Amino acid sequence: MTTVDSRRNWALIDTLLEDETDSWRIQMLSQLKEHVQAECGGDLDALMATLIDDPQFHNWSGNTDIGPKGYDDLRSFYENLITSGSNRFEYAIERIIIGDDTLVTEGEIKVPFAGTMLKAMGREDVEEDAFYATTGRTVTFWPFSADGRIIGEDIYSMTSDFSDAIAVELKPYTYGENS
Repeated sequence: MTTVDSRRNWALIDTLLEDETDSWRIQMLSQLKEHVQAECGGDLDALMATLIDDPQFHNWSGNTDIGPKGYDDLRSFYENLITSGSNRFEYAIERIIIGDDTLVTEGEIKVPFAGTMLKAMGREDVEEDAFYATTGRTVTFWPFSADGRIIGEDIYSMTSDFSDAIAVELKPYTYGENS
């Protein structure tokens, strides 16, 4: 069975931080790691602290942007994500491009959904107490403000449909654990 482990989300960040000497690049990489760990670990306050006061997220599907805009909208988005358990995703970043004020990440993503959620969406072939994941590729642009906080995310992702979600084993991450 496929495992979904959020710890893989920051493995490449840790590798890059081992040899990085530029303080600004260290700030961006460290802030991104904090953001992802807080999101996957379900710490909403720590997560929101990584962002500017008026974050702008863009989740692109074709020409349609469905991302949350503004602090309150984004906080509500993250509350719902954490409540659903889908915040425990695995975004196994394979490449990071570091610019002057933007990081770009690219890799394989697995987004978990509770069987109860998929049943409510019409999937009859799932167990309510199990988890299932959509899979795909994602590229994310992470712009940073001058004070080192994340301005938002521009996400370009192509994942499998809910009807194709596969059974997975979750390896939960607890925010703040040594990883």
